[in-house]
Amino acid sequence: MKERIAIFQDYFPHSGGGYQELLYTIDKIEEFNNNQVEIVIISASPNSELKFNNKSYKTYHIPMNSFERHVCFLRNYSPTVRRLKKYFFFKNKFEELLKKIKVDLVYFTGPSQYCLYLENIDFIITIPDVSHRENIEFPEWAKSDSSEFQRRDEILAASIKAVAVITNAEIIKNQISFFYTVEKERIYVISHGPSLEISKFKEPNNTISEKVKKLHNLPEKYIFYPAMYLPHKNQKYIIDTLKILNSKHGVNLSAVFCGSDKGYLSGLKKYALKQGQEKDIHFLDFVEDEHMPYLYLNSIALAMPTFSGPTNIPPWEAFKMKVPTFYSDLKNIREVYKDAVYYIDPFNPNTMAEGILEILKNTETRKKLIDNGQKLLESINTEKEYKQLFDFLKKRKKIKESWNPDY
Repeated sequence: MKERIAIFQDYFPHSGGGYQELLYTIDKIEEFNNNQVEIVIISASPNSELKFNNKSYKTYHIPMNSFERHVCFLRNYSPTVRRLKKYFFFKNKFEELLKKIKVDLVYFTGPSQYCLYLENIDFIITIPDVSHRENIEFPEWAKSDSSEFQRRDEILAASIKAVAVITNAEIIKNQISFFYTVEKERIYVISHGPSLEISKFKEPNNTISEKVKKLHNLPEKYIFYPAMYLPHKNQKYIIDTLKILNSKHGVNLSAVFCGSDKGYLSGLKKYALKQGQEKDIHFLDFVEDEHMPYLYLNSIALAMPTFSGPTNIPPWEAFKMKVPTFYSDLKNIREVYKDAVYYIDPFNPNTMAEGILEILKNTETRKKLIDNGQKLLESINTEKEYKQLFDFLKKRKKIKESWNPDY
């Protein structure tokens, strides 16, 4: 009998990379499934039916209010309730609903508070990074008037109960094992890839390209940075880079940002105005998936001066779209991106200014970055990476069958 795996939809289009990770995971599991497991989608949000690849995915809604979620949490994490629940206590509504639709395993494609509510049903969780532990200075993770650090750490600490943890790079695997004492053999590395819209992109359409240029008022020459507006994404650095290029080298260049605002966009706009760069910075909101390939194609480079990596999707999209990439020279990052990106110091915008001058003047440098990016993308054996996941599922099923004859 096939196992029924519920993929939990905790991300939506405006969630950025989290949503793309959800779509990518479903797409690849279906591609390499070979009829081994049955997949269903569950979501805490109503009216969240997924539709991509010209296919609609039936989604089971898990309606739970804050009280019901708190009950589930207490059943797991309150010593008193753990002792009482066998005799008298509110039921775990989350698991009751999962059992009703005959779910054997839940797959969280990102850190989700719902993993804290599972008692008897196994789960897999994807942990893209532990940035809140490494970069505690950033307000989005650890500001004094927020409980975000505790919330995030609580979720990631639950990974010790996961039957498997998925992450996107060996260096993140080591960090998860160190911070959360998860056995390394239970952590599986599955590399990032481009978003589905870009991975399936073939030939550019000039009509669509011109439409995207006009719709988003794209400048003639620009560097591109798709990321939510958050301090650790370091958009301010690009504003400084453009000012250096203009004032010191006489190079007029623009930047195009796009992403959901998490409360810092107004500050960035004020900073651009203060630096006299407001005309050169184009702040876009969330951009539809079908427009993204053309935002890459029309740019001269992707710039990612982030303080958190390497689990970011845009570099892989740039490799696919044949666009040179600038990326922060973070600790151990060269193990992941090798010679496929131009490394920059995220604290020193002069380093990116020098890199941009290099690719503008030296076509060989530009070509080498593009070629190396494509080679790195092509070197990822996605089928082999997902095979380790399916091998684990087979092993887990045999273990379950050894003590549960009805499984």
